[in-house]
Amino acid sequence: MSESVYFFNDYQKLIRIVNEEHLLEVVQEKEITMNQEELMHDTLTVTTSYLEELKKAAYMAVKESDKSFSLYRIVMDSDPENKLSFTGINFAPDELDSYVVNDFHANNEPIRTMLQRLLRETEWTLGYSSNNLPTITEKFSYISIRDALKITQTHGCEIVFKYKISGNGIQKKWIEIHQRIGKYSNQRFTYGDKALSIVKEQDRNQVYTSLIGRGRGEDVGDGKGNRIEFDKVEWKKSKGKPLDKPKGQNWLEIPEMTKQYGIPLSNGDMRRREKVIIFDDEEDAEKLLQKTYQALIDYSRPLVQFKTEILDGDIIGNTVTIHRHDRKYHYETRIFKVKIDRLTGKIESSLGDNITNNIVKVASDLKGNVASLEEKKTTFYDSEEISKWQDDVLRGAKGGSIRIMNGIETEKSDSREPYQMVFMNGITVEKSKHFLIMNSSGISFVKGNLNNKPETAWTIDGELNADFIKGGTLEGVNVRTSSERDSQIRLQSNGTIVVYNKNKAEEMFWMGSAGNHSVVGLTHIEGYGFQIGTATNKEDRANNAIFEIPKEAKGSNKLYKLYGNGTLKGDIKIEGRLFLNGKEVIHGQGGGSGGGNTGGGTYPPDLTTDAEKRAWDIWAFLLANGYSKQATAGILGNIQGEVGSSMNPDTGQNGGPAYGLVQWDGSSYPLVGSQTTNGREYVQRLMAAARISEDYTTLSAQLKLISWCMYNGQWIGAVNPTSVEGFKVCNDIYTATFAFLKNFERAGIERLQERIDAGNYWYHKLKDLEASSGGFVKPIFDPITVTSEFGWRTSPITGAQELHNGIDLVNGNPNTPIYASAAGQVVVAANYPEWYGLYIVIKHSDGKYTGYAHNSQLLVSQGQTVKQGQQIGVMGTTGPSTGNHCHFQIMNDIWPNNNGFYNPRDFVKF
Repeated sequence: MSESVYFFNDYQKLIRIVNEEHLLEVVQEKEITMNQEELMHDTLTVTTSYLEELKKAAYMAVKESDKSFSLYRIVMDSDPENKLSFTGINFAPDELDSYVVNDFHANNEPIRTMLQRLLRETEWTLGYSSNNLPTITEKFSYISIRDALKITQTHGCEIVFKYKISGNGIQKKWIEIHQRIGKYSNQRFTYGDKALSIVKEQDRNQVYTSLIGRGRGEDVGDGKGNRIEFDKVEWKKSKGKPLDKPKGQNWLEIPEMTKQYGIPLSNGDMRRREKVIIFDDEEDAEKLLQKTYQALIDYSRPLVQFKTEILDGDIIGNTVTIHRHDRKYHYETRIFKVKIDRLTGKIESSLGDNITNNIVKVASDLKGNVASLEEKKTTFYDSEEISKWQDDVLRGAKGGSIRIMNGIETEKSDSREPYQMVFMNGITVEKSKHFLIMNSSGISFVKGNLNNKPETAWTIDGELNADFIKGGTLEGVNVRTSSERDSQIRLQSNGTIVVYNKNKAEEMFWMGSAGNHSVVGLTHIEGYGFQIGTATNKEDRANNAIFEIPKEAKGSNKLYKLYGNGTLKGDIKIEGRLFLNGKEVIHGQGGGSGGGNTGGGTYPPDLTTDAEKRAWDIWAFLLANGYSKQATAGILGNIQGEVGSSMNPDTGQNGGPAYGLVQWDGSSYPLVGSQTTNGREYVQRLMAAARISEDYTTLSAQLKLISWCMYNGQWIGAVNPTSVEGFKVCNDIYTATFAFLKNFERAGIERLQERIDAGNYWYHKLKDLEASSGGFVKPIFDPITVTSEFGWRTSPITGAQELHNGIDLVNGNPNTPIYASAAGQVVVAANYPEWYGLYIVIKHSDGKYTGYAHNSQLLVSQGQTVKQGQQIGVMGTTGPSTGNHCHFQIMNDIWPNNNGFYNPRDFVKF
């Protein structure tokens, strides 16, 4: 069973969808109570690996088989051992308990219309309702809607709560009303079948084959008079009634059950076993007889509660049949409780008679019998039951945080002698989640359900389980792991932790204070490799390194390796050279071997000539690399002064040694190598030193070379601003033009004014322009390969036919940047592991949306405004995917409610 858990904050906005990678336990329990005055019990227990963002979670939800969701309010959370544990209760009753009904009347009104009125002031709506629901006459005054729903259930219906989750939150909440939850199933069980195991069984002494039903007593001043009976009502099987009962008879009997379970007489016959049952609220004799019959069905046979783990899809509320051939009876029963492990798919169901809850009914009957001793003389059996009741109270079985359990309750014996003492964190077993148990085995702890397997902390023979030592101080001791292993972990009394090689009698690694004890460190020993990593999988604990110190590393030769995808937050200072994919990253080149942005191939519509487009590319590159608009204009003025108004980078000096945008000249003071009068050769020599592999004649390559030269000796600081960083923030065109001329070009000022005029021209020409947004551009850099086209195809994941609603793109770099195809606002930036993985959707001004799926990183957030060509993510293979790629979409609506997809080839040329 594949499963995810949805976590929400206090405002019921989605924080994160946690999938199986981080889920350790997801257990859902639902129980239909025997008392219709209580709503269905519904809880969810979730344990995850430690995820910091979940510390703010207030609600959680799981998807049900009908695509609706079950939502839970988190009532308990903890973070033991680098994990997070959450316990939730069904959110609906909790929320509806906070709505108060002041004065509400229903007079013979259908339940459906009554509930629609009742829910009018809430965000809840009424969904499905069964046909033929009864009408209701009630008055609700100053009670909560939750309590009103409980009262409604007593009129012959059962209520469930459902939710719809879409996008980033809870979209809809509704209530469904059923005459009876579940349906009739074809599932059959035979008593003794291996599919069933008996939880509890009552013996024949608790069986009654005849009941005397008594209703409400007459009001007579200070008390009640004679109770209503059904002696004047007649039943005949020939007229469709289930049993024969003549007028004048105040008891109802099932003769077939008397033959099996009656009281043996000396003449060989069996006398009925009879019991008085009281219905205090019933005033109608015919209804009293019907209620007595319904109770007699349960009283006339031994009660048996079963559990099974192989119900083949049967769910809570479904009705199945149980057959017991040795006793010759067959009956229908409901599945009244399910416990679902949503990670493994294992479902443990309870069916048959809910004896656990029926104990409350037995106790109620007993109290009724004690209260009416004047009407009926106490029998030996009643006395025995009273003694059991008193014993249960003293033992804590009826409530209290301490309980003494006997052999019968623990299934250790048939005796009521004490077997174990239980301490709990609630007032009853059912309301507790943590238990301390003391018995002949020792002291143990149980978390969750008392029936769960206990974890022994201290055995009866004195052995202490160190797993339970979670506080206090152990001082002055040496601790070491088992000596059976080749290596040991030693916690030494001097404050160090050592990994020790027993075979070589030497240390492999240690942790503790070093030198003058002012530093605490983890120390690797030469000759042994050291790794910090993650397990290959849950079963195979082999270390898959994330950080590694190789065994050849030592103090004079520090070596380490990092593996996998990662994120560094904060300022990073590198003293030395930085290499990316084998190539050195050069300062000022916008990211190293990949190069900086030179405009992205889109131009403002006002720029039409080649010279204007080249100037725009220079403008865009320098701004992207931190230069102010005035400093950029100063460089543009100098470039025009060097190569003319064409702004052509492939320009050589007429009859001279210089070449390129800034007329690099190696004839006098070359930055690299010896003097040369060949400008083209000198530029190529500089690019080799700068690790620039592009064609030296291109604008992109020469702009990167200008950035490299700024930091590698060309800038001499002869005039202010003397530093490159100071020049980059210059806010005056005259100062910037003059500084670049003297500090970089190292030239005279004879044509300074022409360069200043050119700088001012380009500044006013370009400063207010933006790249064209009238279309879509490629979301990744060339060279692009389309690996899967738009349209119908065979799914590589499921093998079924599907509409591939986008186009899959790669360019040879599995971690290539993903760029916004057009300007707009981010409307989705989240993880959808079952659909698109890490997914981004941008809404554009023309009403269309673009989608970018399967990213490995998201670099934008919902609500953020982005420009065309801005990086928004990194290519990956998250979600259902067979490899790194960008799934690119153009559509008419926001996911997941897309109502129209376009072929991206109709908008972008790939």
